[in-house]
Amino acid sequence: MSHNPVDRELEQRLRELSVTNELIKTLTSNLELSEILRIVLDRIKILTQAEALSLLLYDGERNELVFAATETLRENTLVGMRLPPQEGIASWVARTGRSALVNDVAHDPRFYGAVDRASRFATQSLLAVPLRHGDKVIGVLEVLNRYDGLAFSPEDLRTLEWIASEVGDTLDPDASAEEPEAMRNVLARVAAAVPSEAASLLLYDPEGRELVFRGSRTLQAGLIDGLRMRCDRGIAGWVATHREAVCIPDVTKDPRYFVDVEQQTHFVPRSMLCVPMLSKGTLLGVVQVINKIDGTAFNEDELRMAQTLADHAAIAIENASLYRQAYNASITDDLTGLSNTRYFNQRLPEILAAGGPVSLAVLDLDNFKAIVDTYGHLVGSRTISHLGRMIRHFVRPGDVAARFGGDEFVLVLPSTDAETARTIAETIRAAIEATSTLEGNGVDISTVTASVGVATFPDHAATPEALFKAADQAMYAVKRTGKNAVAVAGEGAAING
Repeated sequence: MSHNPVDRELEQRLRELSVTNELIKTLTSNLELSEILRIVLDRIKILTQAEALSLLLYDGERNELVFAATETLRENTLVGMRLPPQEGIASWVARTGRSALVNDVAHDPRFYGAVDRASRFATQSLLAVPLRHGDKVIGVLEVLNRYDGLAFSPEDLRTLEWIASEVGDTLDPDASAEEPEAMRNVLARVAAAVPSEAASLLLYDPEGRELVFRGSRTLQAGLIDGLRMRCDRGIAGWVATHREAVCIPDVTKDPRYFVDVEQQTHFVPRSMLCVPMLSKGTLLGVVQVINKIDGTAFNEDELRMAQTLADHAAIAIENASLYRQAYNASITDDLTGLSNTRYFNQRLPEILAAGGPVSLAVLDLDNFKAIVDTYGHLVGSRTISHLGRMIRHFVRPGDVAARFGGDEFVLVLPSTDAETARTIAETIRAAIEATSTLEGNGVDISTVTASVGVATFPDHAATPEALFKAADQAMYAVKRTGKNAVAVAGEGAAING
């Protein structure tokens, strides 16, 4: 670790260039919005080494900001927890007085998973070094999972050992339990020197038998994801409204500060960077970076870096949005808003591959041709549109409803047996039968009903093609025996409404 200011500045510039180039390359090859948000957050985290990060997307219809991706460094539930003397890598470090660098804890027999379960954290890599007071080992400093997702290096280990050598003699093992602020200061110093997703300070109990977590902080993701904030509130709202970036050394003294978010997160902000994400003058969202890990205030250079990343993120988010719009258009039936045949043919094999039971309903409108012959194709199209949108109201999360063509519809019902599928199909059939007029012009469509066939995987068929054929044959059996009913594959008679 370099201590020369010129070297440190050069290292920072090289890291900034590397991270920016990596971000550009990654974002241009990715069109999934959720993945873009995660990538942007990770890169900002690497460059700013902040305690809290938020990426907020702008909802123009409601003039609100939505927390779409968040990470917050918080004290966790481990403080006060005791580590059994023979369990865990930290206990091994304390017993042997030797440091540990483990980049795959899952294959290390010393790893103690109970700590992860208690903190709801997934440890992947770990550094642990002994803390000495004089010649005596009094505890352990531990960091988990590098901030940037890479493996810990020997240089990281030497840095942590250097910090341990400096702070060990300053700690009073007997009084440390009553000095939480001192523990937090040590962890802040550790996190600034060896950026990681979690850091802990463990000290021996007064009897010297067990290690006790005296300080522990974890980066928690998604703490306030989905939270909405009006654009006339808070610093982020001001940035969204004015399209201007801000660097604030003390948030609590700023008149724009909005305390409600702090009350939700129990996280106290100090210094902040807040920058808009703009594309061609259009606001897409806001990036918010709070509290440097080392306790210092953010500066203008860091504001510039954050704005650079936000600019690239805005381009990627806009591209992802355009891609999603184009993709949705390609799989959607314009007339009904349901999925189209292309999407149905794509999804049915995927859903069957996940395992049964999966039911398929094929629905064909009765007497539809008479409506077209009487009122014309325009009314026919409006009838299809109206009934298709009605069908959509009965679709559950995870179901797929598609217009298969003409006046025929299909429903894929995952995790649904034949009897449940029959009930769903009967509900839709009855709703269509009860529709007497076409909204908007009062045209009588009371003669239009529905014949529905149901088949279930794997009971009636083992492949997508065979499942469709079984449901289709059940539907045509209804057509032959009076229409306006539901039949399940293999049954001799339909159930009339």
